Amino acid sequence: MNTNYYETLGVPETANADDIKKAYRRLSLKYHPDKNRDRPESVEMFQKISSAYEVLGDASKKQEYDMSRKNPFQRMQTHGHGQEFDNINIDELFSNLFFGGQQNPFFGAGMHHDMGMNSFGGLGGGMPNIRIFRNGMPVNMGPEKPAPIIKTVLISMSQVLNGAKIPVEIERWIMESNNKIFETVTLYVDIFKGIDQNEVILLQNEGNAAHPTCKGDVKIFVKIENNSSFIRNGLDLILEHTISLKEALCGFMYELKHLNGRVYTINNKSGNIITPEFKKVIPNMGLTRENHVGNLILHFHVDFPASLTPEQIIKLSEILI
Repeated sequence: MNTNYYETLGVPETANADDIKKAYRRLSLKYHPDKNRDRPESVEMFQKISSAYEVLGDASKKQEYDMSRKNPFQRMQTHGHGQEFDNINIDELFSNLFFGGQQNPFFGAGMHHDMGMNSFGGLGGGMPNIRIFRNGMPVNMGPEKPAPIIKTVLISMSQVLNGAKIPVEIERWIMESNNKIFETVTLYVDIFKGIDQNEVILLQNEGNAAHPTCKGDVKIFVKIENNSSFIRNGLDLILEHTISLKEALCGFMYELKHLNGRVYTINNKSGNIITPEFKKVIPNMGLTRENHVGNLILHFHVDFPASLTPEQIIKLSEILI
């Protein structure tokens, strides 16, 4: 397999599930298309990261991927069906693999066999009858992993900020004596801080069960319902506020209720003139994701009067330079 998913996520092959998940979250945040609109290469990298996590984040797929990387048959080269392997001594290969380097009892000393490919792409000719088992069942005869159960959860911006544990009810089946037994269970999904719109949370082996050792997954799609006054931009929170021309020139004070539930007083003293579309950045008051913290950005709009009386014009002309 040409692609090294471990290198893509920057983790060693000994990494556990938590390390893989943390690496994916960190890289997906770094290369997310919303934060790299002017960098097309980031989109490609984001896709590679997602593909890598799709495999390494799934225990069953990861096991198959690891096995394929270690399988010596992957290195055999053929020119097509019905032709021999190049420079491969089949007797020696199977002797080393299965009998610790001793003479292969399937073949006599000095015997050679043409090992062609049959019409199904498998080994033909004098191949010994070898069956590979996993968890006590032949690989080719074992049950297929059930398709994932898809669920969607709706969360608020406050839950994006603070994180949450949400109950999700699913219906799943279990195969018992060739019969499907249906059950309804409640799973508790951890919503981590700073989660994105349409992000997927994978609950491994919590879905339908074709066999005690062959269980499907549950995929939770996250939808964010923003009923707040805040606009999200990556990890930044933007809050728009309109002030009058008088307030822009003479100062103002108002209260701001944050997503964290606290109320803050915004006080702009007289002498600090606010120009139209001015943005005030308050550090570390945005969303949090792992070790990254966004900002709170106050975006001010100035509401100019539609008209002035002659008296107002005279007074303003006397005051303004």
